[in-house]
Amino acid sequence: MIDLHIHTNNSDGTENVIEVLKRAEEQNLSYISITDHESINGHYELREINIKDYYSGKIIPGVELKNYYKDRVIDILAYNIDIDKFNEYLDKNYKDKTHRALEEKNLRHFYKQAKGYDLTLDPIDTIEWDKDKDWGSVVFYNELKKHPENEAKVPADLWECFANFKKDYVYNRNNMFFLDKKDDYPSPAQTVCEVHKAGGVAFLAHVHEYKWVDNKIEYIKQLVKDSNIDGIECYYSNFTEEQTEELLKYCKENNLYTSGGTDFHGTKRPGVEIGIGKGNLKIPEEIINDWYKERIVEPV
Repeated sequence: MIDLHIHTNNSDGTENVIEVLKRAEEQNLSYISITDHESINGHYELREINIKDYYSGKIIPGVELKNYYKDRVIDILAYNIDIDKFNEYLDKNYKDKTHRALEEKNLRHFYKQAKGYDLTLDPIDTIEWDKDKDWGSVVFYNELKKHPENEAKVPADLWECFANFKKDYVYNRNNMFFLDKKDDYPSPAQTVCEVHKAGGVAFLAHVHEYKWVDNKIEYIKQLVKDSNIDGIECYYSNFTEEQTEELLKYCKENNLYTSGGTDFHGTKRPGVEIGIGKGNLKIPEEIINDWYKERIVEPV
């Protein structure tokens, strides 16, 4: 079995690379990939240790990257990359786009939009929030709802719940709080091109987590056409067997590569364990045969 979607404390996971290796060994995984968000620091850390002291399998260099596509942010998983070459792309496109910087920017955007609707809000600089963890959209929505007089000034469905606010008013280009993130992240086409330059392959991550997409297959078809992406993450902790089978069938019929992983985050996602997800995930090693090549991080 394998697990090609794992996060460490180099992004938003809680475990360090050694703890991840130990867990992978306990699960007897033959291949893993550490895929931190916009960071390959974990793979540099691996160069500083004797991997075989903790894990007997093989490690595929990887990273998970945010991309802007059709007014939404989606994730692409890159594997087999030359991390030294790819680090230049990360520095250029993601280095200064920390969670704190982007969420502060987003919150100020929502406040600016709110002025046009005469909404009652506390001054932005008086809001207490964890800028390294909280989301600007959540902070703003909570502030909006804190003042009952705002209910009469916004649509009923927006006031009803945060999910409606985010789906229909933040991500809808025609509505009042639309948040255009095209300047924050590259397009899938740009990312896939750079992944290929670094000798790697690119996969669309956890497509069934994108609840705004009604027809996942049609979405994949368009993404492949627009970006030349190589494959799809078909195995995932939250996927049903039917969802996985549908994706595997589509990949087979359309010559796309397949991948899979748990999206392990440690204690930030309780109940999701390396290798087995929520307990019954089994990702066969054979799915990497068509695209894996030997670029293993070895101990120094």
